[in-house]
Amino acid sequence: MDKKMIVSVAFLLLILAVALVSVFDESNSSESKVNLIVYSEGPKSLSELVNEIKTQDYYEGYDNETVAWMESLGNKKFYYGDGIIVIMSATDASKLPSLYVTDVELFEHFECNVLEKRSLGNVEYPKDVLYVKNVKYIGEEYGNFSGA
Repeated sequence: MDKKMIVSVAFLLLILAVALVSVFDESNSSESKVNLIVYSEGPKSLSELVNEIKTQDYYEGYDNETVAWMESLGNKKFYYGDGIIVIMSATDASKLPSLYVTDVELFEHFECNVLEKRSLGNVEYPKDVLYVKNVKYIGEEYGNFSGA
């Protein structure tokens, strides 16, 4: 009888543990999901952006820690948005169409999880730098940028 009781309690604890893990996973993933809008012209190499930040007057006053962090991310891709730089893996970047058009602005809408958000610092045109994953393409829009 004691063995049956122990097995029953262990089984109930296992079910409780699985339920708690699934609730925890769902709450974390739903909290970090965001919708973003970026310019269609991309993806571009993160290493090229880092070099540009270090050498162009446009970025004078950039945050050294943020740029060092960007370098540490390795071979990633990025897109520009309105006041943002969005960094992602090449695999995630391939989920967004990349079109170069003239006489109109083209924007890509997508959903993703933000892994980390930093500021580029005290530059003339400040930008937030977002490192994302799990990109899910939503659609595109032509016209004036409506914000991210």
